Amino acid sequence: MATGTRRPAGLPPAGPERPPAGWTVGRIAAVVAGAVLALVSLGLLGGGAAIMWADQAMRDDGYLTTGTSTYSTSGYALASQPLELGWGWLVTGLIGDIRVRVTPVSPGRPVFVAIGPADQVMAYLSGVSYATVTNADQGGLVSHSGTALPAPPRTARIWVAQVSGTGTQTLRWVARTGTWMVVVLNPDGSAGLSVRAAAGVSTPWLFELSADLIIGAIAAGALSAALIVVPVRLAARQSDVAC
Repeated sequence: MATGTRRPAGLPPAGPERPPAGWTVGRIAAVVAGAVLALVSLGLLGGGAAIMWADQAMRDDGYLTTGTSTYSTSGYALASQPLELGWGWLVTGLIGDIRVRVTPVSPGRPVFVAIGPADQVMAYLSGVSYATVTNADQGGLVSHSGTALPAPPRTARIWVAQVSGTGTQTLRWVARTGTWMVVVLNPDGSAGLSVRAAAGVSTPWLFELSADLIIGAIAAGALSAALIVVPVRLAARQSDVAC
C-alpha cells in the first residue's frame, strides 16, 4: 500500500519557488550590485574629503607640515626615524620636497641640520648617546645610550643635504627613493641640544587626488542609485499589473 501525500487531482505538478512577481534574477542582482557600489561611493567620498581637509588644514607655504614641537636631549644628536620613500610616491607626485625647520631654544646658539641615507646615519651614530623622535606632533623621544664621541658633523661625507647657523635653519631636499634619516646636532659635535622643530612635505598632486576621489564617489553614487531605483520601479509596476 503506497504511502505519502498525494496532490489533489487537477493541480499542476509542483515546481521550484519563484521570486515575487516582477522580481527577476537580473533585477535582484542589480539591486545587490547597487548596494555594494553605494558603500564604495561612501568610502571614496570619505577618503577624498579627509585628504582635502588635510591638504588645506595642515598646509604651510605649500607644505603639509607637522606641528612645531620642542625636543631636548643631553646626548649628541636628535634623529628622525628612518623614512622609506618608494618610487611610487615620487612618480605619482604625492611627495615632492622634504622641508625641516629647526630653531635653537637658546637665542644665538648655532645648530646643524642634515639628511642622509639611514644606514650611513646609523653607522655615524653607532655607540653615540642620542635620541630618536617618535612622535613629531607631541615631542616624543626615545633615548639611546652610548659612550662614543661623534665626529664633527661637517666632516662626515654622508649628507645629501645640510644647513647650519644661528637662528631658524630650514633644510629643503628634493625627495629621492631610498631610506633616509634627518639629524640635528651642534656644529662642533658637542652634547646637549634643545630645539623647536617641524617637518613638512610638498604634495603637488594631493588636491587633485582628493578631487578625483570625490568625483569618483559622485559617479559611483549616481550609478548605485540607478542600479537600485530602476529595478525597484520596474518590479513594482509588474507587481501592480499582476494584481
